[in-house]
Amino acid sequence: MSTNMNELKNHTLSNSSPDDQLIIADAHVHIYDCFQLDKLLNSALNNFTNHAQKLTSTDNFTSILFLSDIHNQETFQQLKKYSQSNYHINNWTFHYTQEKLSLYARNQNNQIIVLIAGRQIITAEKLEVLALITEQTFEEGLSLEVTIKEIIAAGGIPVLPWGVGKWIGKRGKTLSNLLKNNIHSILFLGDNSNRPGFWFRPFYLQLAKKQGIQILPGTDPLPLASECSRPGSFGFMVRGRLNYEEPGKHIKQILLYSKTNIQTYGYLESPWRFIRNQLAMRLGEIF
Repeated sequence: MSTNMNELKNHTLSNSSPDDQLIIADAHVHIYDCFQLDKLLNSALNNFTNHAQKLTSTDNFTSILFLSDIHNQETFQQLKKYSQSNYHINNWTFHYTQEKLSLYARNQNNQIIVLIAGRQIITAEKLEVLALITEQTFEEGLSLEVTIKEIIAAGGIPVLPWGVGKWIGKRGKTLSNLLKNNIHSILFLGDNSNRPGFWFRPFYLQLAKKQGIQILPGTDPLPLASECSRPGSFGFMVRGRLNYEEPGKHIKQILLYSKTNIQTYGYLESPWRFIRNQLAMRLGEIF
């Protein structure tokens, strides 16, 4: 075992038993070209720390960013190359775990963020699906049902994330039928902080809860430079035992355990920022 792995293994929660770790995670993270990676990691660590201290009065926790590379984007593979070459970005370095689908970033203060591979896929119905905890790529434009089955077959977790205007009309009916007649062994819905606080909670998030389908929240940052500081500001907290050698494998076990309490943290978007971001996306501006 490498020195880096020993250091990661020893990065445990000093005030918690191994079976009761606090794990705080952002389940929907994109890293766009307009983002500064060191700024994103610094912001994520600060966001995780602030929310953990606010909600649990502790700074002893494990933090995770679930990456969702979009079509033709290979951010996770690039980070793997960084870990091979001892490449560093300001005060951050990147390191292997003992599984192909996860890495960890460590700063000069020996603070660690676990990075887990995943992808975002657009189905034939124009619905977004996240394939979390897998580095496999998937074909775009297949049916929703086929896409979910392929993600599960690849060992990933399929998540259908909320998005502005994406759960209405025909797409809403498709989602409704899926939830009411769910035949999949694994399925989550995703909430994100792009949803403005003045909106009602989406009906399908409520329906999912009634159907026993869990919600995995995340930030889903937009491709705007100003969004770089958002990862880690909205997500979920769980307690469980995370094996640092195979964090992807073990967070999957925690999430699929029926008694796991997935607790949302963070705040929804302010009206001003929501309107500004939507205008910027439509005008193609980078703030």
